[in-house]
Amino acid sequence: MTKSRKQSTPFRFFRKNFTAFIRKYFTIFRVLVACGIFVLLLGLLLNQHVYRINLQDDFPQDKSENIIEVSYPQEQVLETIEVETEWLRMQRDEDYIHQALQTEEPVETKYVIADEIEQGTAFPTQTPGENLMSALPQAQHFSAKDEDYSHYEENLPHDVIDHHSKIRGMDIKILSKQPYFGDKPVIAIVIDDMGDNYRRTRDIISLQAPITSSFLTYPKKLEKQIADSLQSGHEIMLHIPMQPKSNINLSSDILTVEMSSAEVRKNFQKMVNRFADIKGINNHMGSRFTEDEARMSEIMQVLKEKNLFFLDSKTTPRSVGDKVAKKYGVNYVSRNIFLDNKNDFQYILSQLAKTEKIARKNGYAIAIGHPKSQTFEALKHWLPTLQGKKIKLVPLSEIVSVLSSSAK
Repeated sequence: MTKSRKQSTPFRFFRKNFTAFIRKYFTIFRVLVACGIFVLLLGLLLNQHVYRINLQDDFPQDKSENIIEVSYPQEQVLETIEVETEWLRMQRDEDYIHQALQTEEPVETKYVIADEIEQGTAFPTQTPGENLMSALPQAQHFSAKDEDYSHYEENLPHDVIDHHSKIRGMDIKILSKQPYFGDKPVIAIVIDDMGDNYRRTRDIISLQAPITSSFLTYPKKLEKQIADSLQSGHEIMLHIPMQPKSNINLSSDILTVEMSSAEVRKNFQKMVNRFADIKGINNHMGSRFTEDEARMSEIMQVLKEKNLFFLDSKTTPRSVGDKVAKKYGVNYVSRNIFLDNKNDFQYILSQLAKTEKIARKNGYAIAIGHPKSQTFEALKHWLPTLQGKKIKLVPLSEIVSVLSSSAK
């Protein structure tokens, strides 16, 4: 009995003190347990909520679609993963386009066209006739390395594009009777393809200088763009689509050698009659059309009636523009240099330097560029330097006027 009493005494002591401890601290213990359960449940709920939010952010959903749940059948989860993969691919493409457009790196044609549609690029609204399309050779394939205007600029051969590092290697015709333009050599900068891309056209319009802006005939909103261009001190020309030797971007307005002489005259008159305040025209593409004497004769007759000049863009060395213009008494000039066969800032500045050398040698120079990003940047840099170089920028019509007077 003594042994049993000795064993139960510690037990009675522990039970007594533990009971007193529980009674004293039970409320606190109960609160801690309740808080722990609450925190656990809250964590589970928040985790599920965050997961649902992530699913909603990652997937473009219709109002009619249900939020994706983890409890869906396995087949539906696999389908969801495929949707996620496709959407992420599209997102990467959009990021790539945005970055490329910011840096003007080359972009694949399919992305460029989509971007230019979004930016307001005007494309022909009618498809040319099947007979015209079938009669022309296919345009060369343009890879992602080609600059972003290559999808509608004519792919010119090396004997047309200026690749000469020195002026003496270029075909510059010095007139026997040197025209006098004043005490400074003069340069005319003609920017083709105006009106096609609203954003880039707006960039060129922002250059308040006597630039000659040559607008395409088919884009929308041309009246506003031409008015803004005039406000900036630009001279206005029409950039007439003419048939090239490949079927790249043939517009519904294009003049072709398949047309009869009467059709050429009628269609060309319609183009010219839509616009006021123009001084002349030049050819958009046209390597095939400008070699055709009969059709070019119709062009020159209309120009003579309208008292407009013809700038030959010289997209072919076999152009008959000069010959036919003389026949009908139309004022004629041809470009000396292309500025931006590469959309590269330093390259364009080097072409502008060549233009200056031509002007000093010949009294005048005519350069053709396009509303490209680096052309805009190069012109912004170059225009303020002309006064110090004692070179004068003039509208093209001034050069035409002096040349025509000298020829008489």
